[in-house]
Amino acid sequence: MTIASRARKIVALTALTAVAGSAALAGSASAATIGSPEVAGPGAPIPINFAAFKEPASNKLPKNYRIVRKHVELARGEKASTVMTAPKGFAIVTIGFGDGHQVGGVVDDVHYPGKRSVRVRLFTNNSVVKQGGTGQGTLYILAKRA
Repeated sequence: MTIASRARKIVALTALTAVAGSAALAGSASAATIGSPEVAGPGAPIPINFAAFKEPASNKLPKNYRIVRKHVELARGEKASTVMTAPKGFAIVTIGFGDGHQVGGVVDDVHYPGKRSVRVRLFTNNSVVKQGGTGQGTLYILAKRA
């Protein structure tokens, strides 16, 4: 190997490392913020209309039910996931999202009703969140005593 070819390889490797390093720094500027779970018990107001659940006329959570919520913040284009877990002795009825429409999600295991936890993949709604902006939302699960 000649000195010139070795120098070209070193320069190419250095340039490649610099480009990869700057791309990694640019991509990691923001990170998803997922709050800690908060549990609401009987008598608490029901914050959203849950699918597959007929809310009582008083709009208060009946006994033997719990609502678990997490506040979520994601940068536009960012994807994250979180596990929503019902309190011990409870099973999930359904999941729901707050009314902001900035953050959405999907579950891989669609047979989550009756289980204690479910993984939710989160993403931002790019038609609502502006370029460079952050989407905010709330993720809920409704659980019933098992």
